[in-house]
Amino acid sequence: MLKSKKILLAASIVLITSLGLVLYFLYKQNTQHKFQVTFFDIGQGDAALIQFGNGQKMLVDCGADKKILAKLGRALPFYDRNIDFLLATHPDLDHYGGCVDVLKNYKVKEIIINGHKKEYDAYWRTWDEAVKNEGANIKIINSPEVLIIASSTLEFLSPDSSLDLDVASDDNNNYSIVFRLKNQEKSFLFTGDMEIPLENALMKKYCSPTSSSTSVCPALESKVLKVGHHGSDSSSGEDFLRLVSPEKAVISSGKNNKYGHPSLRVLRKAERSGAEILRTDTLGDIIKY
Repeated sequence: MLKSKKILLAASIVLITSLGLVLYFLYKQNTQHKFQVTFFDIGQGDAALIQFGNGQKMLVDCGADKKILAKLGRALPFYDRNIDFLLATHPDLDHYGGCVDVLKNYKVKEIIINGHKKEYDAYWRTWDEAVKNEGANIKIINSPEVLIIASSTLEFLSPDSSLDLDVASDDNNNYSIVFRLKNQEKSFLFTGDMEIPLENALMKKYCSPTSSSTSVCPALESKVLKVGHHGSDSSSGEDFLRLVSPEKAVISSGKNNKYGHPSLRVLRKAERSGAEILRTDTLGDIIKY
């Protein structure tokens, strides 16, 4: 009888402790949300996690493979298996490749894409099937629009058929989803693999003619710029950098990558613009509030 009471007491303690831990985790999850943007060191690719003040989360790109799962595992509580928004800027493997594994391991509520297809590519077909099977709301960005989440505003600038963009229809980089994220005094410009043709088209549409001699362009100006195309020579024109006027320039690239990213020329242009350069290949994950 005494042994049975001890077993019952021990089981009760375990149960009460477990319940207390669950309630504590739920309390923490619902009371300590803060706005935060994390640019993951994902190797040669892009992936960033936006955590909003109401607890919602947006994953912007996923890198090339399942490395993104380890990054999310460290950034989020172990019990949190939900992602509110998954945004793939464009269908290049180093941006969407890991998204298939994210869909397998997390419940995603909304998937945001640019609508471009690569039906000739077997992996893209796998991704397309995973998107359709997720049961998530699918949003295709093909014109300017605004999305408000908690105290944050996302202004989608590209793709946009009204832009004066002289590139081929299969130019994935220059049809990247580009958006400006603003949260109170904080502002971020996410650019995917945007190159100079898209930079010029956005400046032509959103910056006043007098901006050519000034550094004022409210639609693009941002404190943090996620540098386009991993710091490639094909991106980050001097006029564009001047008008965005970033305090921080984040470059997501892999160590000793075969593409030579980031370009020394781009690094020098960013330095001349007055931005502090933050590189994932040298700093690891970069967290900005």
